[in-house]
Amino acid sequence: MAIQNKKILSIAILASLLVFSFTVSSSTAISFAQRDGGSGGNQAAGQNSQDGDNDSESGISQSSSSSQSSECLSEGSTIASCNNVSVQANQNGNSDDEEKATSDAEPRATVTPESESSPAAQATAEPVKASVSCGEVIKQSVKLTSNLDCKTDGLIIGADGITVNLNGHTISGPGVSTSKVGVMLSDQDSVNIVGPGIIQNFQAGVLNTGGQDDKISAVTFTQNQIGSFNTGSANTSIEDNLFFSNNIGVASHSSTGAKLITNLFKTNDLAGVTFVNSAANEVSFNTIQGSVSGLFFDGQSSDNVVNANNILDNSGVDINNANGLPLNVNNNLFNDNNCNNSIPVGLCLGK
Repeated sequence: MAIQNKKILSIAILASLLVFSFTVSSSTAISFAQRDGGSGGNQAAGQNSQDGDNDSESGISQSSSSSQSSECLSEGSTIASCNNVSVQANQNGNSDDEEKATSDAEPRATVTPESESSPAAQATAEPVKASVSCGEVIKQSVKLTSNLDCKTDGLIIGADGITVNLNGHTISGPGVSTSKVGVMLSDQDSVNIVGPGIIQNFQAGVLNTGGQDDKISAVTFTQNQIGSFNTGSANTSIEDNLFFSNNIGVASHSSTGAKLITNLFKTNDLAGVTFVNSAANEVSFNTIQGSVSGLFFDGQSSDNVVNANNILDNSGVDINNANGLPLNVNNNLFNDNNCNNSIPVGLCLGK
């Protein structure tokens, strides 16, 4: 029992300690990428060229003429934004025949410096097939065309309102003992991370620090320290994902308004889902199995709603509300949850 209590207590300790590590990692990565003008993709281009069709399929060009660069800079854009990946279509004055051939091909989005700076335009644009690189700052909606095997962070989201479609591919990291992150959102809002696809072998599969209204759906998280980690975020939607063989499936620290809906959590060692100092979140219609603690709230997590989940076969406790804190203290609400045991007792349907 003493060992079990130590493991349960370590859930809150682990989430608290990792906040500093992840915040430093996030700030360093963003600063490096902005300083170098998002050139991480150029440095690692060879790493992600498995499909060999960067130009013909995706229409992505990573260079521009000197006149185009001058025009971009004269409009007040930063050097970094002018060096970012641009999608080009018919911008070099092609002949009528070439224009007709292009019109017959697969539609490709065109991103200009003006549209790149518009979150509204990015939010409505369809993801463009693109060969991206580990550590690259993503500022437009993209659809992956190859797997990424990263020694650094995976992808860094650099704009609001964009979509990253994994398109069936895998982003792999250097190991859970590193501070590396699969997909990093730092104060970015209305971002969609969409599967199918796999994010594996990072300290955090997705790290959301301070973002609002972001969504993660249809993604498989495995062999990460934490599958998806929210800290200081608001209104994150986590739906229809698979979390298995992580240390913790989903961790929330000082976050509000998250919705965890219809996810499957299996054999995540320490916990399926854990909330630390987090309020007004919803956990509904999930299956959580095979952890020490299925669902954990600490004493500072209040006004959360837990509805109609299957939380079974966890070796320690299926539902833990602040190690037995009465519900009227933190106002967490538990309804119709199928589980075998809870702390305090009475949180399982019919038990």
